[in-house]
Order: sequence, then structure tokens, then C-alpha cells
Amino acid sequence: MPDKSLLKIICLSSLTTGAICGIFPLVPQLTGFIFIIIMFLAAPFVIIDLKRLKIIKELEINKCLLIGGISGFFAFIGFSIIYFPLAMILYFIFKIEALLWIKVLFTNIIFLIPIIILTALLSGLTNMFSAFITVYLTETIKGKKG
Repeated sequence: MPDKSLLKIICLSSLTTGAICGIFPLVPQLTGFIFIIIMFLAAPFVIIDLKRLKIIKELEINKCLLIGGISGFFAFIGFSIIYFPLAMILYFIFKIEALLWIKVLFTNIIFLIPIIILTALLSGLTNMFSAFITVYLTETIKGKKG
């Protein structure tokens, strides 16, 4: 189990990653691409960044699975905090039809929060898998080098 300071760094890094990715899907052509990045690639980004900054010294599978789950969950939460309000504002101001489903979600606000939480949990699971793949590939490449 990582210490509390490492968990705070993981959460903040993931929220920041998600928040940054929450701006780009406002261009309708990028929505699917950014959604896939949040769902699958938030954990590898966070793990590689923590390793580059030497915050985590060794990539252990158990620790990276935990980091993957936490970073996937919080990255989607950060994404949702930025994306949904901005999309709603853009829909009301510019009447962008590609964001019409946002209006439907906001008119049924009771369903929005559970959908965000369930999708964030799914993002955590998929990011755990991508964290495992990241550790495996990193160790395989490191083993081939020396």
C-alpha cells in the first residue's frame, strides 16, 4: 500500500490529466478519441510520469495495479468535472447539436451522477489492465537492454 503522500500525488496527477482531457472533446471530432485515452491510457501516463520524476523507484505489479485503478477513476472524474459543464454551456450558447445528449443528461440530473461514477469505476478497471501492460512492457524492454 503506497503512503498517503503518494496517493495524493496520484490523485492530483490523475485529476489534472482528466481535466486537461476534458477540454478537447468539446470539438465533436475528438470526443471518441479523448474518451478512449481517458478510459485506457490515463494510468500509463501517470505511471510513466511518476517514474520519470523518480517518485516511484521500482515498478511493482501490485503497486502499479493500484495506481492504475486510482488514476483511471480520478482521471474520469476530472474529465467529467470539466467536460459536462462546458458542454452544457456550449449547447445553450451555440446550440451545437453534437452535444444534444448532454442536454438530455442534465434534464435527468438524477441519472448523471450514477453514470459518471459507474463509468469512472469502469475507467479504473480498464486502466488497471493498461497499467499491468505498461509494467510488463517496461520490464520486458528493461530485460532486453541489460
